[in-house]
Amino acid sequence: MRFVLRASELAGIALALVAGACGYYDDTTEVVTPAAPGADASVRGTITYRERIALTPDAVVTVQLRDTSLADAASVLVAEQIISSPGQVPIEFDVRYVSDEIDDRNVYSVSAVITEGDGRMAFTNDTAYDVITRGNPRRVDMTLVMVEPPPELAPDGWSPTDPDRVDAPVHVTGVEMLWEGSTGSQSSGFLRVEFAASSEDGCYHIGREEVVRNGDRYEVAVTAWVPAPVPWAQDCSERDLELDAIVHLGDRFISGETFEVVLNGERTFSFIAP
Repeated sequence: MRFVLRASELAGIALALVAGACGYYDDTTEVVTPAAPGADASVRGTITYRERIALTPDAVVTVQLRDTSLADAASVLVAEQIISSPGQVPIEFDVRYVSDEIDDRNVYSVSAVITEGDGRMAFTNDTAYDVITRGNPRRVDMTLVMVEPPPELAPDGWSPTDPDRVDAPVHVTGVEMLWEGSTGSQSSGFLRVEFAASSEDGCYHIGREEVVRNGDRYEVAVTAWVPAPVPWAQDCSERDLELDAIVHLGDRFISGETFEVVLNGERTFSFIAP
């Protein structure tokens, strides 16, 4: 089960992780915090993110296992692992804990923060990954979100909203008209829009399908929510996913009538009603 963290909880966990990372940082050797005495179990998995940003040798990864049972109280730290010089994603983690300290009635979650050597919180998770109890696994693959990019990628400054997805026209590969039924000399018309998108997780989310009619001219918009065009954006250039959208143009097409469709303000097509 995954659930969205409240902003106050996320901020509290993030601050605690940064504080812990500062205490364990070592810029000369790779350091992994030792397990607590008596640790006999572990939560394992991987950490990754979607942005095209390389970690520096000074990066520090902090993974924490917390008791998040009480929604109206601060979560309790159960165990943590801090790794300096982790290399590049995916990063493997193994947080060891004492199994006798786990209450089967409680909820436990694992979270992570990647802090760079300049003190910048680079990545963290915006969802909690439940583990151990209540049928949840002891292995999770975590996908983090970017908090702040490297200064060299944003020389003119940046805004926390920069990584937000944007509404953009789909990459159209074909169109056709579909007709349904008729009453007298009228029928319903549907425009089938074929388009290509990347199958990478996070590259495509359904956008708008809108129609504006002006006489015999139909202006159609078919869009998708895609990563913002920033230097560190996820690479979605490989369009290996074939999709389509069915857009209803109306119910009053007269047989033999010619009309125009302008798709995404770029391509114009003419059709004749059957």
